[in-house]
Amino acid sequence: MNQYRHSKSSLFLMEIILNILFFSILATFCVQIFFKGYQLSKSTEKLHQAVTACTSIAEICQSTDSPEETLSSIYPESMSLDTTILIYYDRDFLACGKQNAVYRATVDFLPDQLATIHITFLDTSTAETLYELSASCYQPISLSTTGGMQYE
Repeated sequence: MNQYRHSKSSLFLMEIILNILFFSILATFCVQIFFKGYQLSKSTEKLHQAVTACTSIAEICQSTDSPEETLSSIYPESMSLDTTILIYYDRDFLACGKQNAVYRATVDFLPDQLATIHITFLDTSTAETLYELSASCYQPISLSTTGGMQYE
């Protein structure tokens, strides 16, 4: 009878050990799933903010006759190069100076018949391109009084 009680208690102990092992395996798996979900959420948030910033820049350029000047006035801490404007953003995706920048939007003005711009949004710490956008603005042609066609 004593041996029966001993085997019963060792069986119960073995069952508890197996339950703890099973629970720890499941807990590890669940933590990995939650961590992956958190990473995807952060990645999606960065992509959304990059798309919003690029779309905003494209809309500004399409709504004005002098996009370089307009962008420089809206983003006063941007850096203007020959045919490129660099706009810097902090970690909250707010425009900032180069010294506080975490992200950068590069706006390239392409020389062609249409007013075409190419916007690249990247993470400055990893040099990873988060989003790219090309946009064109139609330049209407008007008929002059001399009978020829002129660009406005």
